Amino acid sequence: MLITLCFILGLVIGSFLNVCIYRIPRGESIVLPRSHCTQCGKEIPAYDNIPLLAYLWLAGKCRFCKKPISMQYPLVELLTGLIFVACALKWDFAPATYLNALFLSLILVLIFIDYHHQILPNVITVPGTLVGIVFSFMQAPQFYGDSISLSLASILDASNPAGILPWVGSLMGAMIAAGGLFLVAFLYQLARKRQGLGMGDVKMMALVGAFLGWRLAFLTIFIGSFAGSIIGLLLILFRGKTMQTKLAFGTFLGMGALLAVFFGSTVISWYTATL
Repeated sequence: MLITLCFILGLVIGSFLNVCIYRIPRGESIVLPRSHCTQCGKEIPAYDNIPLLAYLWLAGKCRFCKKPISMQYPLVELLTGLIFVACALKWDFAPATYLNALFLSLILVLIFIDYHHQILPNVITVPGTLVGIVFSFMQAPQFYGDSISLSLASILDASNPAGILPWVGSLMGAMIAAGGLFLVAFLYQLARKRQGLGMGDVKMMALVGAFLGWRLAFLTIFIGSFAGSIIGLLLILFRGKTMQTKLAFGTFLGMGALLAVFFGSTVISWYTATL
């Protein structure tokens, strides 16, 4: 029963995420006006705004202008519902369930905005990073429990290093992840005399590091870079693109973060065990 409610909540949140994905890049309010068809401008009635189901009974078309509704809308709703369920199953409704559901909601918005517009809005990444740091005490302990964070926490509070560890690990994660990607971008620009990564990607990694810690943030960068390279190669081979073709790197970073949340700790444990 709880899992079903969790899925329904995810669908509802996913509907709101669609509003954010469409309106934030356009500088529009995410509160007003009410939801409307993006093609004819007609306000959508409440009975046509039920997540996932409305798309099915409308056969994917606006009730008024009969133009197609983007598949992105039910896709985002479904993905959000599944993410909420996955978080609930993995952390059994512990505080990390809600924190990571929030984190991945932000990541979904960034993935789709970057895919469409190749921007990563500050209004999401900057406040999101602060939220990750402030609420780091809710995160699963293994995300921040590395020797570097423990050592620094011990220096700051020798009597209770565990109590101070979450925000230290979160702050370090944001600084190391953003700083590491910034250094890569700086060296690339220095060597190639052109920009390879935008500051939006750097700020996005601060967000990821704040929620997941520096180890999972680096894993996110690795997965995102690998996926981006594969997609770039396929575009060159089959779509006639070139090495100069610009890809939405934030979209790949988002996919990496999604995988890192659920499987990253296992991958890192396996990797450290093989050293």
